[in-house]
Amino acid sequence: MSSNNKKLIAVIGATGQQGGGVVRALQAGGQFKVRALTRNPGEHRELAEEVVEADLNRPETLIAAFEEAHGVFLVTNFREKGTDELEQATAAVRAAKDAVSNTLSGPRCLM
Repeated sequence: MSSNNKKLIAVIGATGQQGGGVVRALQAGGQFKVRALTRNPGEHRELAEEVVEADLNRPETLIAAFEEAHGVFLVTNFREKGTDELEQATAAVRAAKDAVSNTLSGPRCLM
Protein backbone atom coordinates (compact mmCIF):
# COMPACT_ATOMS: atom_id res chain seq x y z
CA MET A 1 0.00 0.00 0.00
CA SER A 2 1.47 3.38 -0.95
CA SER A 3 1.79 6.03 1.77
CA ASN A 4 -0.82 8.10 -0.12
CA ASN A 5 -3.45 5.42 0.61
CA LYS A 6 -2.57 4.94 4.28
CA LYS A 7 -4.51 6.59 7.08
CA LEU A 8 -2.56 9.31 8.87
CA ILE A 9 -1.67 9.22 12.57
CA ALA A 10 -0.41 12.43 14.20
CA VAL A 11 2.03 11.87 17.07
CA ILE A 12 2.55 14.59 19.67
CA GLY A 13 5.82 14.19 21.52
CA ALA A 14 7.46 12.45 18.58
CA THR A 15 10.95 13.53 19.68
CA GLY A 16 10.54 12.08 23.18
CA GLN A 17 10.82 8.55 24.48
CA GLN A 18 7.13 7.58 24.39
CA GLY A 19 6.16 9.49 21.27
CA GLY A 20 9.32 8.38 19.49
CA GLY A 21 8.54 4.78 20.32
CA VAL A 22 5.05 5.19 18.91
CA VAL A 23 6.45 6.72 15.70
CA ARG A 24 8.87 3.81 15.28
CA ALA A 25 6.19 1.20 16.03
CA LEU A 26 3.73 2.73 13.55
CA GLN A 27 6.42 2.93 10.89
CA ALA A 28 7.48 -0.67 11.50
CA GLY A 29 3.88 -1.84 11.24
CA GLY A 30 3.54 -0.19 7.86
CA GLN A 31 -0.23 0.31 8.12
CA PHE A 32 -0.25 4.06 8.75
CA LYS A 33 1.36 7.20 7.47
CA VAL A 34 2.98 9.04 10.40
CA ARG A 35 3.00 12.78 11.04
CA ALA A 36 5.52 13.64 13.75
CA LEU A 37 4.59 16.79 15.66
CA THR A 38 7.41 18.81 17.18
CA ARG A 39 8.20 22.37 18.20
CA ASN A 40 11.31 22.26 15.99
CA PRO A 41 10.48 20.46 12.73
CA GLY A 42 13.64 21.68 10.99
CA GLU A 43 15.76 19.74 13.48
CA HIS A 44 13.86 16.47 13.06
CA ARG A 45 13.02 16.06 9.35
CA GLU A 46 14.07 12.40 9.39
CA LEU A 47 11.59 11.37 12.11
CA ALA A 48 8.64 10.46 9.90
CA GLU A 49 7.04 10.85 6.48
CA GLU A 50 5.69 14.20 7.65
CA VAL A 51 7.20 16.41 10.33
CA VAL A 52 5.25 19.53 11.25
CA GLU A 53 5.34 22.20 13.91
CA ALA A 54 3.02 21.81 16.87
CA ASP A 55 3.31 23.02 20.44
CA LEU A 56 0.89 22.09 23.23
CA ASN A 57 1.60 25.47 24.82
CA ARG A 58 0.45 27.17 21.61
CA PRO A 59 -2.93 25.56 20.83
CA GLU A 60 -3.25 27.58 17.61
CA THR A 61 -0.55 25.32 16.10
CA LEU A 62 -2.55 22.15 16.73
CA ILE A 63 -5.53 22.42 14.39
CA ALA A 64 -3.37 22.45 11.25
CA ALA A 65 -1.18 19.69 12.73
CA PHE A 66 -4.22 17.43 13.14
CA GLU A 67 -5.89 18.13 9.79
CA GLU A 68 -6.62 15.00 7.76
CA ALA A 69 -5.42 12.78 10.63
CA HIS A 70 -7.29 9.55 11.29
CA GLY A 71 -5.93 9.36 14.85
CA VAL A 72 -3.80 11.23 17.34
CA PHE A 73 -1.31 9.98 19.94
CA LEU A 74 -0.89 12.54 22.72
CA VAL A 75 1.89 12.82 25.28
CA THR A 76 1.93 15.86 27.55
CA ASN A 77 5.21 17.37 28.65
CA PHE A 78 5.03 16.89 32.41
CA ARG A 79 8.73 17.56 32.97
CA GLU A 80 8.68 21.05 31.51
CA LYS A 81 8.63 23.65 34.27
CA GLY A 82 5.30 25.43 34.54
CA THR A 83 3.47 22.90 32.37
CA ASP A 84 -0.20 22.36 33.06
CA GLU A 85 -0.84 18.85 31.69
CA LEU A 86 -4.60 19.14 31.94
CA GLU A 87 -4.53 22.43 30.06
CA GLN A 88 -2.29 20.90 27.35
CA ALA A 89 -4.48 17.83 26.94
CA THR A 90 -7.65 19.93 26.85
CA ALA A 91 -6.18 22.19 24.17
CA ALA A 92 -5.16 19.16 22.12
CA VAL A 93 -8.63 17.60 22.33
CA ARG A 94 -10.27 20.89 21.34
CA ALA A 95 -7.91 21.25 18.38
CA ALA A 96 -8.58 17.68 17.28
CA LYS A 97 -12.32 18.34 17.39
CA ASP A 98 -11.82 21.52 15.35
CA ALA A 99 -9.74 19.58 12.82
CA VAL A 100 -12.52 17.00 12.54
CA SER A 101 -15.04 19.72 11.78
CA ASN A 102 -12.69 21.15 9.12
CA THR A 103 -12.05 17.89 7.26
CA LEU A 104 -14.02 14.77 6.50
CA SER A 105 -11.10 12.54 7.46
CA GLY A 106 -10.21 14.18 10.78
CA PRO A 107 -9.11 12.31 13.90
CA ARG A 108 -11.27 9.36 14.88
CA CYS A 109 -9.57 8.35 18.09
CA LEU A 110 -7.48 10.07 20.72
CA MET A 111 -5.03 7.95 22.69
